[in-house]
Amino acid sequence: MTFTVEVKESVLTTSLACVYPYGASFFKYQCLRYNLLNECDNNESEDEKEELSESDIKLDIKYIKSLESKDWKEQDHYRVLGIPHLRVKASTKDVKKAYKFMVLKCHPDKSQGSTKVNEEAFTCIQRSYEQLCTLEGKRAYDSTDPLFDDDIPNITEHNKQNFYKTYGPIFSQNAQWSMQKNVPLLGFETDSIDDVNDFYNFWYDFKSWREYSYLDEEERDKAENKDERRYVDKLNKQERVRRKKEEVSRLRTLVDNAYACDPRIKAFNEERKKRKQEAKLAKQEAYRLEQEALILKKEEEERIIKEKEEQRLLEEKEKAEAEKKERQKQNKLLKTKKKKVPTATLR
Repeated sequence: MTFTVEVKESVLTTSLACVYPYGASFFKYQCLRYNLLNECDNNESEDEKEELSESDIKLDIKYIKSLESKDWKEQDHYRVLGIPHLRVKASTKDVKKAYKFMVLKCHPDKSQGSTKVNEEAFTCIQRSYEQLCTLEGKRAYDSTDPLFDDDIPNITEHNKQNFYKTYGPIFSQNAQWSMQKNVPLLGFETDSIDDVNDFYNFWYDFKSWREYSYLDEEERDKAENKDERRYVDKLNKQERVRRKKEEVSRLRTLVDNAYACDPRIKAFNEERKKRKQEAKLAKQEAYRLEQEALILKKEEEERIIKEKEEQRLLEEKEKAEAEKKERQKQNKLLKTKKKKVPTATLR
């Protein structure tokens, strides 16, 4: 599969063609595609770096004399060139200067004294330089640097209690693999929830420039024909893809474990849980007050109805008593009239 991309940045137009989906060329393509680090950035950073001095080059003559050219791929190339303290931070300029220094000190024909080495050891110096003198070769070796610790801290009570001390250096070390600039680091206990979320969002979407062509077990140059080279490329590609998946899984595990141990996440979750509980209690209290208000309203309505009923009954009673008194009065009058009627008749 091939890719073609054009990236226009100010007045610069960069075109890449026939980019295979692995290796140094694919790294360049990904950088330009996502507008990440590119070769120009690396050159600018090299210009800004302080120039390597000869006093910074550590000549380990005992180690160099013990080297054999057949084992060049297992050797520490930075140690061979006398810059083991720089490693991934070393620029190609640093590599070239260190190599010139090693040639002056160790060349089997030109140098003199105890630092002179044989052809076998000097071949190793040359192979180390050839590996590190280009950005592609250096990146391939740096991706598999044997001194880089790929271990991930587990989720333990000790790591939770020593979270910043345990995970801070790990994230700082792994930040060197980022294709993006301004990598957010672990931070501090006082960071806001937004800063912490930004940190984890970045690392969960981490884009690594590590590639594993340096570990290819099958040597393409030794293939006898086109079909054999194609088969070797297929095997190497499969192995690189497998290792890349392992790297993605490793970084994911790092972020997952850190998230599980992060006291800030625990504090934020507890605070959110507390606010949620307070909101729930407030809602329950509001509901209780609402129900009490409804009950009071109902009781008031019942009281009013009862009072009206009592008033109605009282009025009916008073009316009945008044009617009774009126009937009694009328009956009394009738009785009085009846008594008067017989007296008139007798006369």
